[in-house]
Amino acid sequence: MSLYGAWRLVRLDPEAMHYFNITIEGFFRSFFAVFLALPYFLSLLLWPSHATQEAMTWAYDPVLALVGYGLSWVVFPVVAALLARLFALTHSYVGYIVAWNWASALLAQPLLVLQLLFQVGMMPMELHELIQPPLFFFVMWYSWAIARIALGTGPWLAAGFAVVAELVDLVIFSAFIQPV
Repeated sequence: MSLYGAWRLVRLDPEAMHYFNITIEGFFRSFFAVFLALPYFLSLLLWPSHATQEAMTWAYDPVLALVGYGLSWVVFPVVAALLARLFALTHSYVGYIVAWNWASALLAQPLLVLQLLFQVGMMPMELHELIQPPLFFFVMWYSWAIARIALGTGPWLAAGFAVVAELVDLVIFSAFIQPV
């Protein structure tokens, strides 16, 4: 039901929030989504992009990488809670995080398929590199849509939440997976 709600958010359906359990219990259950998104994260560790391989060698400790992955699921909700309080959005914070978590799990599935298609040679490198920028913009747009609908806020504040989410992931990724 929650993944269906996440799908409806892609379609900008304002009724999408009815498909999420936005209670405190639903809030904590939504963190189960970490396991649904984990295969995509592991695929990125196992098969870094070709551009990354050419630019530099990435060194990571698998345990630290997994700790970083787990932290990314905790740190952003904490930062979002602070922002929600700052902008008087605490009434919709739980629903936002629930939707965010399930949307992250939903988004990871097609990204995993694309990663696997590339790794097994069914997608040429040129196409893989060509779709990376549009995929990034889609993820940013989807993050914006989640904030816009779940928080019930304006477009600029929703954009701020999307940018902060990306920055949190970037900082955590940089801290736990280092170029050498």
